Amino acid sequence: MTGARLSGARADVSRCIDASLQCQASCEAGMARLLAQGQTLSSASVRALRQCAELCELNVRALRKESRLARHTTNLCFELSNQVARAAWLDADDANSYSLARDALRLARSCRPLLFSF
Repeated sequence: MTGARLSGARADVSRCIDASLQCQASCEAGMARLLAQGQTLSSASVRALRQCAELCELNVRALRKESRLARHTTNLCFELSNQVARAAWLDADDANSYSLARDALRLARSCRPLLFSF
């Protein structure tokens, strides 16, 4: 194995992968809702959700491959999901925004233990 050494943190890795997949789906759904409401692809909210979805996908790939970059993608996911959760919570006007905030916060909580285990 030439990738990241996960030092017995398989359960933590699985939780982070699951949370990344859920957050990716929520970010994609949120982006679709904003576009349907008339926001453009270049709007800050749509761009943030697109980055979140793409980063979640990259994080899943890095963790599954035990890539040396997994710690970096996990750290970026942790930081961006905190920002997305905060923005969704503060701008929440419906249940979908609260779901996005919940899923983004779950990602941050699920991936946090991995930041110190590689």
